[in-house]
Amino acid sequence: MDSPALEARLITKYFDDPVRVQVLREISFSLARGEFASVVGKSGCGKSTLLYILSTMDTAYEGTLLIDNVEMGQKKEAELARVRNEKIGFVFQFHYLLNEFTVLRNVMLPGEKLGKYSVAEIESRAYEKLKILGIEGEALKKPYQLSGGKNSA
Repeated sequence: MDSPALEARLITKYFDDPVRVQVLREISFSLARGEFASVVGKSGCGKSTLLYILSTMDTAYEGTLLIDNVEMGQKKEAELARVRNEKIGFVFQFHYLLNEFTVLRNVMLPGEKLGKYSVAEIESRAYEKLKILGIEGEALKKPYQLSGGKNSA
């Protein structure tokens, strides 16, 4: 069996301003490549905090985060930026799609910036991601042409 693409082991997080408050307590799980998961819960329960840790944007936590079986805890910011660019996809709750581009092109932009694949390969990969989400029929529309649910998909 392949090792998980993402693994959290006993992730614990505290906020210390103005008093010490535990936000996450010993969160552990793993996700295989291509697997989908949802993080649900009441407002303020720590969902966004967990996602920031999983995305390597928050490094002040206890526990272990592994991406492709590599521990992220001791990496420098430049290394984490590379991991975010190559390994992690992260869509904020209030995201901003560029209305001058199609949905497909919006999905392609990070890959183009990475410069690791040809434009044809990036387009093919982006289209496959839209198919996974069931919105490949929207690929050539502009973001403002999508319904609210699809715009936040």
